[in-house]
Amino acid sequence: MSDNRKEYSTSALAKKLGKSSRQMFSELEALGWIRRENEQWQLTAKGEFEQGRYRDSDRFGRYIVWPAATLSHRALVSPEDKLTSAKGLGLKTDLPAARINQLLAELGWIKPWLRGWQVTEAGQIAGGLQREDERSAIPYVVWPKAVVDHPVLARTLKAFKCRIAAITQHSGCTAMDGHLMRSEAEVMIDNWLYLAGIIHACHRPLPIETHAIADFYLPQAQLFIEYWGVDSDPGYLSEKMRRKELYQQFDLNLIELKEEELDQLDEVLPKALRRFGVEC
Repeated sequence: MSDNRKEYSTSALAKKLGKSSRQMFSELEALGWIRRENEQWQLTAKGEFEQGRYRDSDRFGRYIVWPAATLSHRALVSPEDKLTSAKGLGLKTDLPAARINQLLAELGWIKPWLRGWQVTEAGQIAGGLQREDERSAIPYVVWPKAVVDHPVLARTLKAFKCRIAAITQHSGCTAMDGHLMRSEAEVMIDNWLYLAGIIHACHRPLPIETHAIADFYLPQAQLFIEYWGVDSDPGYLSEKMRRKELYQQFDLNLIELKEEELDQLDEVLPKALRRFGVEC
C-alpha cells in the first residue's frame, strides 16, 4: 500500500505527529472529529467528513483509522490552528479540566453559560474560540495550545501550584477569615465581605500583563474592589492614578471605596454589588 493510501489509528497518528495518544484523542475531540460515548470513541459527522472510518480487528475490536492526508491537516500541524479544550490544557499542566475552567473563569476569560462555558472578550483576545457540543448543544471553549505560556495564565498556574519554599515574616492586620491585611480599613472591608458570605481574594494581581495589585477580587463576578484612602504621598497618588487608568483601559469591573464610606459599608457595598449582579 502506498503512503497516500495508508491509514493510521489515532495512536499511530499521534506517534507520527510527535504527540502522546492522550493528547491526540483530546485534540480530535476538541476539533469535534470524535466523541466519547459508552466508554468508546465514536466518529462524529465532522470526523467522517475528514475521512475517518472504523476498522474491525479480532485482536483490538473496533477502532478509528485516519487517512495519510491527516498527517498534514492544517488543524493538526499549523501553529495557529493547534486548538485544544480545557481537557487538553489539563493534560499539559497536570490539572483536571474542571480546575482549568475554574482558573480561566477566575481570570475572566470564560464565564458559566447554559451548563457550559462561554468565552468572554478577554478570552477571545487570549485566543479562545467558542464551540458547541453537537449532541447536547452545551457550549465550551477551545484554546491555542500555546495559551499555557500566556504570561497571565502562566502566572495564575504558578500561583495555584506554588509550594512554600521559605518562611517569610509578614506584618499587618489579620481579618476574621485569616487574611493578612495592610490596614485597618482593609480589615473592615474584608470582614464585611466574609460575613456577607462573598468569596473574595485579597491583593490579587490584575489579569493583565502589566503588574498591578488590586485590594480585593470577587472571582464569581469578575469584580475588583479598591479602597482609596486619604494619603498625600506622591508615590501613593501616582500608583492610584496608574491603577485607575488600567481599570479603564482594560474595561475591568471595579468598585471604588473612599475613607468616608467605611462607616457606611452596609449601605454602600450592597448597592454597589447589585450593579454587578452580586446579591448579599
